[in-house]
Amino acid sequence: MASEKPTGQETITSSCIPDNEAATLDIKDEAGDLAARALTSDVVDEETSRKVRQKIDIRILPFLCVTYALMFIDKTSLGYSSVYGIIPDNKLQGQDYSWASSIFYFGYLAAEYPGIAVLQSFPVAKFLGINVILWGAILMTTAACSSFAGLATVRFFLGMVEATISPGFVAVTGMWWTRQEQAGRSALWISFLGVGSFVGTLLAYGIGHIQGTLSTWKYIYLILGSLTIVWGIAFTLFVPDGPANVPWLNEDEKVIAIQRVIENKTGTKSRRLARDQVIEAITDPKVIVLGLISFVNAIASGGLSFGSLIISGFGFDPLQTTLLNLPLSAVQVIAQLGSGVLISYIGSSRLHVGSLAMIPPLTNRWGRLVGVWLLGTYPVGFMIILGLLATNIAGSTKRSIASGWVFICYCVGQIAGPQFFVSKEAPAYHSGIIAMLCGFILNLVLNQALRFLYVLENKKRGKILEGKSEDELNAMERESNLQGFEDVSDKNNVMFRYAL
Repeated sequence: MASEKPTGQETITSSCIPDNEAATLDIKDEAGDLAARALTSDVVDEETSRKVRQKIDIRILPFLCVTYALMFIDKTSLGYSSVYGIIPDNKLQGQDYSWASSIFYFGYLAAEYPGIAVLQSFPVAKFLGINVILWGAILMTTAACSSFAGLATVRFFLGMVEATISPGFVAVTGMWWTRQEQAGRSALWISFLGVGSFVGTLLAYGIGHIQGTLSTWKYIYLILGSLTIVWGIAFTLFVPDGPANVPWLNEDEKVIAIQRVIENKTGTKSRRLARDQVIEAITDPKVIVLGLISFVNAIASGGLSFGSLIISGFGFDPLQTTLLNLPLSAVQVIAQLGSGVLISYIGSSRLHVGSLAMIPPLTNRWGRLVGVWLLGTYPVGFMIILGLLATNIAGSTKRSIASGWVFICYCVGQIAGPQFFVSKEAPAYHSGIIAMLCGFILNLVLNQALRFLYVLENKKRGKILEGKSEDELNAMERESNLQGFEDVSDKNNVMFRYAL
């Protein structure tokens, strides 16, 4: 294989396409000429690569992190407002609250594939930024709701505009960071689910003290919605759509930014639709299992919209209930960041770490309140799913179809999860707790099944290389790097290896 030079968290290849082959490159990637230059340029030194990576981290990561925190705060605002009067003010009865929680994911489900198709065809950052602005505006209209029908309608549209945020962030992570870096960066911005939960809890607590002319829950939506709109404008203005059009990198640095991700063998982004990749995606058992993991993980997490109601059922008042959500937020942040560190420093550990994260909720003996807090480890499973979408699927069309499948499964799980929480079982919600525990068990089992499929495929590809000379391996590695920018899928790139 191509000789490699270890550089701490990254590996920079010294294999490149000879200049006399440059004219024959069939680049289908949006990076275009920059990708051709990257493929034919000499190896970039570690220090220069580090400086470019620092610029990328500083300019892009904060936007991903804060946006993800806002998304979680806004999505779970129904939970915060449940103890501040939204249920009686909207005349919710029986399973109405469960459906108000679930209807968000019907909108998510309806918009997933259309949204991903638009995401592949249009500038990714601009499209995401516009969606952030729209979801802020829709969130503010929730304050005008006075019935289940109105609340359900707003929640449906909120789900629609948030549907492409996570797939979009997967695409952004894949185009800017190397495989080794993606685990840590993904862990960071996904950990802001917990940060969002923590900040959202404190905001809800502060807003709960407002004594105005409106009901307290309405202030939650008005304040959160307005903050989201402002942030969406900033996201649209300052986040670049890809390495080819970055104002804060010079031309050489743009080439280096692309050189850094050559070894990913996934390119940056292609707008072409490859029909063969559609068939490949829907028949790939690895993609199918990835979707099933997303489903069982979402069933467990779908019940967390009842976290505040479960806690208030222990006899706490609204303000106390809000504060008692803070340990759950802390567990989320610690679990996600800790998992990201483990994955970054322990090779081939992603799915093992994802499985371990399912164990704390299964072994809780500390009582129901601490049991709710320990559920904060579940987002680690979601973090693993998003990371594998970025690193283990090549081909823009295949990745789009796979992302759609994974998030459709996620939506179905999120829709189903709250339905196990039957109002007549309040505040214990025995059926809901059992459903969540089953989800954790299945998540653990499916993680190991997926890892087995990846190991099997890697071994099969390794056998193909047996007996090859060093020159042949170098030639194959150069061809493999080029295929990443020719929009070739992982199945058809023999040197592609699946991260474990």
